[in-house]
Amino acid sequence: MRKIDAHIRSSVLNAILAVLLVLAMLDFVIALLNQLDNLRSTYTFTDALYYVTASAPTRLYEMIPMITLIGCLAGLGGLATHSELTAIRAAGVSTHRIMFSTLKAASLMMALSLIMGEYIVPDLERMATNFRTISLGREVAVSNEGKGHWHREGNNYMRFSAIEPNGVLHGLTVYEFDEDNNLKNLTHAKRALYQREQWSMEQVINTKVDPFNTTVTKSATGIFETELTPERLKFVAQEPKDMAISTLYSYGEYLDEQGLGGGEFKLAFWKKILQPVSTIALVLVGISFIFGPLRSVTMGQRLFSGILVGLIYKIAVDLLGPIGLLIGIGPLFANLIPIILCFIWGGWMLRKSS
Repeated sequence: MRKIDAHIRSSVLNAILAVLLVLAMLDFVIALLNQLDNLRSTYTFTDALYYVTASAPTRLYEMIPMITLIGCLAGLGGLATHSELTAIRAAGVSTHRIMFSTLKAASLMMALSLIMGEYIVPDLERMATNFRTISLGREVAVSNEGKGHWHREGNNYMRFSAIEPNGVLHGLTVYEFDEDNNLKNLTHAKRALYQREQWSMEQVINTKVDPFNTTVTKSATGIFETELTPERLKFVAQEPKDMAISTLYSYGEYLDEQGLGGGEFKLAFWKKILQPVSTIALVLVGISFIFGPLRSVTMGQRLFSGILVGLIYKIAVDLLGPIGLLIGIGPLFANLIPIILCFIWGGWMLRKSS
């Protein structure tokens, strides 16, 4: 029995790794082609190659459930094609035992998703995004693509084109409003450095807004007064989906306390926490396919079915999350809905086929 378990695990795991390698190569080529339009003197092909390589783990992390689903379909499908699955069941191995062996192989991908979401993706994505932004020279107050990072302190709204983890801000713009929400001052600096526990701005343009007399002054340096530190800026500089799991929920609570709305961060937290569970749900659907409608079809049809189901699941998760926040059902339940539906669907199909 142990040899049968090992054979199922190795077949499924090898298929998952093969799918991972193929999708990684396709993703790399597509991402690199997308960067070719941005090439210029400050952003060369080598820079684009570096950016695509550094940001690859982030893109692969989001595809882990789909990769696992397709790998399980390919692995178990290969056993079914060569009648090995039939022989295994004829030897007295139950469907639940085969499912358990498959899940043990898929558990490696579940562990990988948690490790990547906590330790690998956040730092690499922040580094890659800042490198690309700085190389492209997006240091204006408002870029054409609407990129940048925003932060609020009281009545002050701040925008940064790029944030380096060592305490360097690029394209800093501060909008100061009075108690009646009227813009009273606008400050722009090409760069700001964190030195001796304060921010020192370079190439500063200050615009004092007055209904009767607006004045503009320029200076080589200036002091940027804020409670932000390089450590706190790590949160400002990243999208919720790129942040570490351990910091997402607490930062969402902090934003709620400030009245800034932390629902998006809590949604990303539960999505990352539940990603291993969603992987199990998709694997269950994949197994039910092998013992049900995809028992005797070609490998191409199995792979196509896996890609289709994976895409539908991803679209459902991406849509239900924001919709859940809008209608007030909460980020946890919004993430659980597609998982529960997959468990119900997969369990029903397995029961029907057994």
